Order: sequence, then C-alpha cells, then structure tokens
Amino acid sequence: MKARLLLLGLGLIALPAEGLAQNSCPLLVPRQESFLQPKRLPPSQVSRKNAAGCLSPADAIYGPDGCPRKLCPKPTRGIEL
Repeated sequence: MKARLLLLGLGLIALPAEGLAQNSCPLLVPRQESFLQPKRLPPSQVSRKNAAGCLSPADAIYGPDGCPRKLCPKPTRGIEL
C-alpha cells in the first residue's frame, strides 16, 4: 500500500496516497492507460450520476459501490440536424 508521509513535529504520520481508493476498483482500461480510468464516486452519488447518463466517451456507468463498471460507448455518428 502506498502512503504519503507527513512530518509533524518529531513524529511521522502515514496518510493514504491520493487515488488509492480508486485503485480498489477493477481497471476498465489497459494498465498502461490507467490515467484514463474513470474516478471512483462516493456511493451516495452513483444513482444521480447514472441517471444523468454518459456525459462523454471517457465517462462510465457506475456500480452501487462507486466503482466504474462499464465505459460509455463511443458515439458512432455526429449530431443530426
């Protein structure tokens, strides 16, 4: 487990590294492109986010635990006027 160390006075406190919670979700993208992995959401925000639908091709559909479960499909056509 990665941790960031913070020097306070004479003691050291280990703080979780940023993005650590995100690492507990399965990767939906190749490991070498993990920077493209959608962020984990707080579970209380999942229903509202999923109701809003896909906001971009880099977005995802989320599971009840806040982990992204499925990447949104890429658009196949442009906007019809």
